[in-house]
Amino acid sequence: MTEPVRLPLAYHDTAVASSYHLASAEAVAALLPRDRGRLLLRPLPGPGGRTVVAVHALRHRTVTWTGTDGGTHRLTPYGEVGVTAGVLAGPAARGGGRPATGGFVLQLPVTSREARDVGRAEWGLPKWLADMDFLDAPGSQRVRLSEDGVEVLVHTVSAGGPALRGTRSRRLWSVRGGRLLETTTPVLARWQAHPGPGAAGLVLGDHPVADALRPLGLSPTPLAAFRSVEHRSTLPAGRPLGPADALPAGALPAGALHPGRDADLGRFTVAHPGTAPLSQYPEPASV
Repeated sequence: MTEPVRLPLAYHDTAVASSYHLASAEAVAALLPRDRGRLLLRPLPGPGGRTVVAVHALRHRTVTWTGTDGGTHRLTPYGEVGVTAGVLAGPAARGGGRPATGGFVLQLPVTSREARDVGRAEWGLPKWLADMDFLDAPGSQRVRLSEDGVEVLVHTVSAGGPALRGTRSRRLWSVRGGRLLETTTPVLARWQAHPGPGAAGLVLGDHPVADALRPLGLSPTPLAAFRSVEHRSTLPAGRPLGPADALPAGALPAGALHPGRDADLGRFTVAHPGTAPLSQYPEPASV
């Protein structure tokens, strides 16, 4: 019998490419959790009365956890694309104390059933199974996200130059079982940065999830983009803060859980300039 995954998860080696875009604060607020109609999180204030939404493309190459026997176990490597609203959590949401900033995930497709199920069960994250094809080039990374041949989005980040040390932790809020969770993730990372125009590209496809994201009004020109040179993190259990509606009344479909298909693995490939895409999963054994 396979032992259930235990927290925390240790992410030893992750490739990350991120871009930050202006978006409609009103549209984002419609997707944030409430308690009896009261917003628990507020969109992070941005220029021109808008807010900030981040797009993250990640390749988790080595993820481990410790079993009850003290042994080290591994998750299957997986790709992940996150669309995350920048939010501000006030004292009421956090049970007192100072306001805090972080992210609330709107969409989080992954390439393995294992990663999908753990994310849903432990944090209530909107994970679903998808296909991801990465192109890893000097100074840039691109991911093509799709499902059953239908393109969801193409995300490209261009960043180079000196690598700088980033923040030591990040906060994430999610809703699980009618409760707002706050998860603080320690991070050790070095980043290459590219501010302003030319830093990233984001093209939405014809998939239902892309249609749900369009009303956010994501700016085609990013505020900035970042690419990791080194990225390690630890993902612990979330801290329950208080009651929250699973989905705000009248929320856009982007705040809902896309079911996705039911399979063990999606397609997960990585190509480099001049090379054919290489699957990150072993080929099925022939009968």
